[in-house]
Amino acid sequence: MRKTLRLVLAAATGAMVLTAGAAITVVAPANAISSAVADPTIGAITVSDNFVPPSGSDKIPFKFTVTTPPFLNGKAPKVTAVFYKEGDATSGAGTAATVNAIADIAATATPPATLDVTGSVPITSSDKPTTDTGKWTIKVTVAPESGTTPAAVSRDDTFTVAKATRVTSASVDPSTVKLKSGSDIDVYAAFKLERGGAANDEKVTDVRLESKDSDDYYSLNTGLESDDSYHDSTSMDYDTTAGAWQLKVSVTRGSKTYAFVKGFSVTKGTTGKAKSKITLVASPSKVKKGKTTKLYGKVYRGYTSWGAWKKKILKLYFKKKGTKTWKFVGYVGSNSSGKYSKTVKPKYDGYWRLGATASSQTKSSWSPSKFVDVR
Repeated sequence: MRKTLRLVLAAATGAMVLTAGAAITVVAPANAISSAVADPTIGAITVSDNFVPPSGSDKIPFKFTVTTPPFLNGKAPKVTAVFYKEGDATSGAGTAATVNAIADIAATATPPATLDVTGSVPITSSDKPTTDTGKWTIKVTVAPESGTTPAAVSRDDTFTVAKATRVTSASVDPSTVKLKSGSDIDVYAAFKLERGGAANDEKVTDVRLESKDSDDYYSLNTGLESDDSYHDSTSMDYDTTAGAWQLKVSVTRGSKTYAFVKGFSVTKGTTGKAKSKITLVASPSKVKKGKTTKLYGKVYRGYTSWGAWKKKILKLYFKKKGTKTWKFVGYVGSNSSGKYSKTVKPKYDGYWRLGATASSQTKSSWSPSKFVDVR
């Protein structure tokens, strides 16, 4: 009877009874290894990209390290953060910041000696510091997920918030680019970079003129002048896409890249063809019947100044004296300098001239007529 009672007692308590009057040892719960007993400590809070965005909203990332984080029974510690803008009383409740999730560990696992925590503070373009570097404060608190042991600990650190990067005085000249067939148009871009940080904090990483309706664009250089102003130009040809365009300036600061734009337009004229003209000389202008004369000259094309119309095929016509009808005689081609020549054997007194037919880029034209006297 006594032996049976002893075995029942052992089963009920989880203890092993060795002999009558021996000590009873209780096995520890399986998850006791995850119970934290030491108080946690919080390292310095560091921030990055701590500047006002030029427009819209953004985030200021922060991080810190917790030594002896209170993982109780595998449950991740409860970490919260608040911040105070420049001028806010730090004795108040503050504004909630975001803390990135911390994963639990296995209940039987040994808690890590340190824990890296990250999060972010929201900021908008309206958060303009009253000085070049306004002071903000961030406060973080670490506590066990439940219970009061170990006690919650807090830390607050101050950091500077610099003013925004700005691109000002942006311009494109001409603001309306009017393309003409057969010629290039020079387009000039300018702006001023207003830095919000130290001399090397902001970098212009891309400048381009780009179409808003297609993938057409022109790349410009990224170099600034000594006073942080910018000037560069490119030439647009008639193949450029017409429509809405913009000057786009990309500026990188920290891990952020911002784009600043200035709109302009590109148009194509409906009568964008170049003019043309043909000179003609007949030598000699008086010939004996059966002899030849040379017709020669040059064909030109252009808008405001004349250039050679290279490799142009001209049509040669003759009109007999006393008649009103021009008759086609043949073709004459110009060389790479726009010059042409043709030797003919006139049978009758009459007039000679040449014509240049229009192309997609150039208008048609006629040479003056030349009279050749046949004796």
